[in-house]
Amino acid sequence: MVGVTTTAVRIALIGAAGLLSAWATAPNSTVCGATATVCPDSFSDTKEGCCVLGSGAQCCQTPLPVGLSRNYCCPAGSQCSTQGCTPVHPEYPCGPTQGENCTVSYVCAPGPLAWSPTPGIPNIVVIGDSVSIGWTPALRALVGANATGFNAYVTHSPASGDGGARSTSDILQCWKYRVSTATLDPLPLTKNDYVLFNAGLHDYNLGPAGVEQYTQQLTNITARLKQTVSAKLLFVGTTPAHNTPNPADNPTVELLNTAAKSVMAAANIPFLDLYTAVTQKCGGVPWADQGPSACPLCAPKCKALSVHYTPAGYNFIASHILEAIQKL
Repeated sequence: MVGVTTTAVRIALIGAAGLLSAWATAPNSTVCGATATVCPDSFSDTKEGCCVLGSGAQCCQTPLPVGLSRNYCCPAGSQCSTQGCTPVHPEYPCGPTQGENCTVSYVCAPGPLAWSPTPGIPNIVVIGDSVSIGWTPALRALVGANATGFNAYVTHSPASGDGGARSTSDILQCWKYRVSTATLDPLPLTKNDYVLFNAGLHDYNLGPAGVEQYTQQLTNITARLKQTVSAKLLFVGTTPAHNTPNPADNPTVELLNTAAKSVMAAANIPFLDLYTAVTQKCGGVPWADQGPSACPLCAPKCKALSVHYTPAGYNFIASHILEAIQKL
């Protein structure tokens, strides 16, 4: 199935964080373009996504315990299986994590649901992972309350739950869907609008060895954004991997933040250091659920949340982001 289909927008469950996102309540079309295939995507707000492996691609689903499916696709000549694509074609980006030569390709969730800009009200587009999906509604609530005298329309790219824009590898693989609406129209942005972008929590999988590739890919993403949109840009630094199974993850996040800060300095784009903001609040990782080492941004379930936060944590993060936006 190639091209356009129309489905009802749903409320999506977001992974381990257990958060809900509701970007819209009306039917919406998913447009993938002539060379991509429309595939089911249970985490997408349109329930669809785009496979970018060319014509003849196969749409695949892996059932999840929560009654949803994680969606990927295989190229022409290869079939879906529990082991990935059969026969194996290790020739495309990994999608959810940094790197190439993976045996499956995740579908690209569509960009933001189309909206009509309101004159005099700036637009804020957030391109990021599941943590950004968590704080985007908090940011929307802050600007909607208008207590600071700043109002804006806030939306997220992609329009989905789960891992959102995932890794730098995935952002590049899904590029046209990150800077377009779900109907593949250009984002309606001007110099008075804002694009906030981040990648990092899906990029620590390669450890310190992956920092060089992360730097190269983030440099590419940054250059493309400057060429594609006229809005003000802000890079949102990666928050800690505060309770992941591998103790090497968070030191890698620190290295990725250092690299990102350098990339943004070279591109003359502000870098918001959220890592320092949350660690000043909670101390060094890992954070405990209870007791003196507990973090108020994720307690009493820091261990279960892994890299995510409670609503109180997302409100804390959103307040720092709004402050940075108002300085642009």
